[in-house]
Amino acid sequence: MKKTSFVTVPMLIAVSVAILCASCAGSRPHPDAPPGRQVIGEVEPVTLVKAGVTLPARIDTGATTSSLDATNIKNFERDGKKWVRFTLTDRKSKEARELERKLSRTVKITSHGKKSQGRPVIKMKIMLGGVELYKEFTLTDRSEFTYQILIGRNVLEGEFIVDVTLKNVTTPMDEE
Repeated sequence: MKKTSFVTVPMLIAVSVAILCASCAGSRPHPDAPPGRQVIGEVEPVTLVKAGVTLPARIDTGATTSSLDATNIKNFERDGKKWVRFTLTDRKSKEARELERKLSRTVKITSHGKKSQGRPVIKMKIMLGGVELYKEFTLTDRSEFTYQILIGRNVLEGEFIVDVTLKNVTTPMDEE
């Protein structure tokens, strides 16, 4: 006796929805979004490409420049150029990575009620919502903040629309 395989209508619908969802991953239609821009939420996973780590990031349209949680920040010189060495520790896995990047510049940051401080600025290749970008990040100890990465307007401009009612639109991520 020959076995016959059959596909039910609900199974076809489930497979079609799965294919449709997979093809739309990282992008969300929005009535006000200009063509070529993705809608992202207030928290999104960001991959630091060369470091090989993905961390949840707070999306902040009020911040001019993006910021990265770093400790043991040390300036040094290599081949007559200014560089910075720092430690990035994934809070979830507790894995620490020592990274080195060329110093782009130093910025003066003044926080409300605090003394101004100079922060090193580096450029890093990141991935957000399937978009690879090479952008500036200030290095600072963000241990007192929930998120290790803050994404500011320098990353968002021209690429993303932020809907603060959403989280993890680009890729679902466990924030715990």
